[in-house]
Amino acid sequence: MDKNQVYKTFIKGIIFWGRITLLVAFALSFIPALYLKVVHGVMPPISIILKDFGLIASIVVVSWIVEPIAYFPILGITGTYMAWLSGNISNLRVPVSAMSQEAAGVKEGTPEGDIVSTLGMGISVIINLVVLVIGVFFGVKLIGNLPPLITTAFEYILPAVFGAVLASFSLRGPKLAAFAFTVALVFSLLRLPMWIVLPSCVFGTIVLGVVMFNRESKRKISC
Repeated sequence: MDKNQVYKTFIKGIIFWGRITLLVAFALSFIPALYLKVVHGVMPPISIILKDFGLIASIVVVSWIVEPIAYFPILGITGTYMAWLSGNISNLRVPVSAMSQEAAGVKEGTPEGDIVSTLGMGISVIINLVVLVIGVFFGVKLIGNLPPLITTAFEYILPAVFGAVLASFSLRGPKLAAFAFTVALVFSLLRLPMWIVLPSCVFGTIVLGVVMFNRESKRKISC
């Protein structure tokens, strides 16, 4: 059995269990609300539920559509299931997946990249759980005793992570990175809403990437 056949068998299992685990997680997310209703008889009016759901959906519905498309080339099939089940996608899973594949010298979107992404993200989930357990018991007390100079620096952790990922991928596609950065900067300065900025950066970069790829392919054929 060659490696492609092994990978196909591996992916079939991932898709099967990935669907099941996500559906189970979806069902389990309703248990707290059902517990409050069945045990304590606490239930907000349907009108309030629909109103709040509409408010939340209006804010994050773009992310529901854009993020899976934007992150899939990095995460791969397995990583996508793992990321949306474990959470912390943009600030942890995507950087871990990207850095793991870069360290291993494999390309995103390949079977090798998918396997490396799986290993890296699996380790990150385990470490994340360990850190969370420690943080629950000792984190509040520890952070409370830290000087303001250190706690203030926590605000820059997420931008620093995104900056490192951007720098890494910019080396592979400087023109695409410059385009995405310029669009994001201009739209942010214009104070446009995030539901416009995010899709414009993601889909605009995808379109530009396709155009550049087709142009380069035609140039190679003509040569």
